[in-house]
Amino acid sequence: VHVLREVAAMAQEKLGVSCELIDLRTILPWDIETVCKSVVKTGRLLISHEAPVTGGFAAEISTTVQEECFLNLEAPISRVSYDQLLKRG
Repeated sequence: VHVLREVAAMAQEKLGVSCELIDLRTILPWDIETVCKSVVKTGRLLISHEAPVTGGFAAEISTTVQEECFLNLEAPISRVSYDQLLKRG
């Protein structure tokens, strides 16, 4: 979460992009309402987690948001995972 806060601040400073950061404290149950409200407000979703991109919980979040908020999405849902960052060096 600390790294994501820094990234959100950099996006605001350098790109003029405002980001909402949601820290899901639990994944069972996970706060679908908060995430969907943010997607409706922003039209976007970037999911970051410290698990492999394949089979990670981000897939569950992505699927639920796609089902619940499809008409509110202005861009494809994106995922950033720990293994993707390791591959980039």
